[in-house]
Amino acid sequence: MTKKLPLANLSLNKTLETVSDALTRARIWIFFLVFILNLAKMGAILPFLPTNPSLITGFIAGALATIMALKLLLSRPQYLELLIHVALMIYLYLVWNRVFFTESGLNIIVMQNIFMAVLWSFYGLGQRRGLWYSFAFMVVPIGYLLFNTNALQDSLMLPSQYPFPASMIIITTNTLIIIIAHFYYQRALHKTMEEKTKLNDQLNRLLDAKSDFLSTMSHELRTPLNSVIGMANLLIDNSQDDEQKENLDNLRFSAESLLILINDILDFNKIDSHKVELETIPFNLPHLLENICGGLRIKANEKALYFNLNTDPELLSVNVAGDTARLAQIIYNLVGNAIKFTEKGTINVDVKLLRKNINRINVRFSVEDTGTGIDPSQQQVIFEPFSQASRNITRKFGGTGLGLAIVKHLVDLHGGVIKLKSTPQVGSLFYFDITYPIYHGQLHASTTKRERPISTKSLHGLRILLAEDNPMSIVFMQKLLFKWQVSPDIAKNGQEVIDKLEQRVYDVVLMDLHMPVMNGIDATKYIRTMDDPNKSHVYILALTASVSDDIITGITQLGFDDYLGKPFRPNDLHHKLENVLNSQ
Repeated sequence: MTKKLPLANLSLNKTLETVSDALTRARIWIFFLVFILNLAKMGAILPFLPTNPSLITGFIAGALATIMALKLLLSRPQYLELLIHVALMIYLYLVWNRVFFTESGLNIIVMQNIFMAVLWSFYGLGQRRGLWYSFAFMVVPIGYLLFNTNALQDSLMLPSQYPFPASMIIITTNTLIIIIAHFYYQRALHKTMEEKTKLNDQLNRLLDAKSDFLSTMSHELRTPLNSVIGMANLLIDNSQDDEQKENLDNLRFSAESLLILINDILDFNKIDSHKVELETIPFNLPHLLENICGGLRIKANEKALYFNLNTDPELLSVNVAGDTARLAQIIYNLVGNAIKFTEKGTINVDVKLLRKNINRINVRFSVEDTGTGIDPSQQQVIFEPFSQASRNITRKFGGTGLGLAIVKHLVDLHGGVIKLKSTPQVGSLFYFDITYPIYHGQLHASTTKRERPISTKSLHGLRILLAEDNPMSIVFMQKLLFKWQVSPDIAKNGQEVIDKLEQRVYDVVLMDLHMPVMNGIDATKYIRTMDDPNKSHVYILALTASVSDDIITGITQLGFDDYLGKPFRPNDLHHKLENVLNSQ
């Protein structure tokens, strides 16, 4: 049960919403129907009450009991089993009383009631209690048959060709078959439910283990990449030799390509776990696309391909709100594939305004190439994860086979559908539509910026403690901070951070999360409890290569002031440190 219902609740849907177990939901639905139909049966008796006053007391008692049971079922479904027990005990009393202590005897209605009680007991209470109640109810007709042999032939319509003993054996056997069948069915059902629960538990443990593994692997892969990309950027900024710059650009491109592959795997894991949510950021679509396609145009030119970006002129005057990062990811994957699979010809990126009203616009995005094309039999397969159009694709062109699967998921998140037209050896056209709300405010800055040279603005005077255990990361961070005229102290684990803070006051702690002896999270929690406010309130910036959603979304609850994901842009770090310096 997930929430408590008010006593006045009369909605079956609200009751079912509080229950997660499918079997319990089915029981509630069935018994709700039983009580409703019981009221209908009593309605059928109502016209006969004036001519038969002896029925009035039983009618009123039955109606009140049914209404109370229905109300209890809808407002307190956790008492369902108790309710079934009470109902069955009342039914058992009524059946015994009617058969043995009145002149009614056995009739078709009594037999139906007995059979329904058998069903209720098994499906409502399970195999063991169902077996007990079944025998308690079936004793009634068997006992009646044994002690009222004279009236059996007419009242129960026993087969005339069978003598009484044979008829009794047939009736008893059929009864046992009914009970035994329900017993074994219930046992199989409950065994299946138990196995399902165990499998779900194992699956949840595996998913947690997978998430932990990916978080660890992300850290282990992104940390050295942060150093490689960062050092490449530093060398490019300092280099005056054109040939050396070209070599460093190739080095940075290779490292960033590796990072893209890692991000594809991690993003797919998030999408597969339904943990991706779209952000809402105001932006201008043509400006964003120009920035996105800047680097892609260079890649196309390197292969001597013509690259055309055509945006509808009407879009220039309209600002919209949406997730710029996810749109960029879609375009990067589609255009990246187009460039990869095209040896000569043209790459066209077209953005067309389809519909517009005062609050929304509908835009069609299309990416067309003159590449290898895709065989019709493979055109649906390529949107599946780890699938490509043929086995030779991976060997010839590389890639994880996740790009189009990620595109499909992200387009679906935007409420669109990715479509494909392709002819082998002629080319391919991918297109999709997205509806964006119009942003009527003023844009203060471009939401997507091209990579700029590393800032050289001095941060002299800022006291920084760097918590990092990776030697190459330490070297890179020292060189980067030296560029800003800062010489940081170094702590290689969380305990060293605490020791150094006890000896000296710092303005900023750049805290790696994964460290030996004591990790960054535990160290941060301890720092926030220190007596000296100058130390307990120190600005702590998490530098993490982790992809754990629990950590990223709860970074402030963990005690951090902010975080940067590795690899990070040096200028992003400079901006955050500059804000700390200015706040002093």
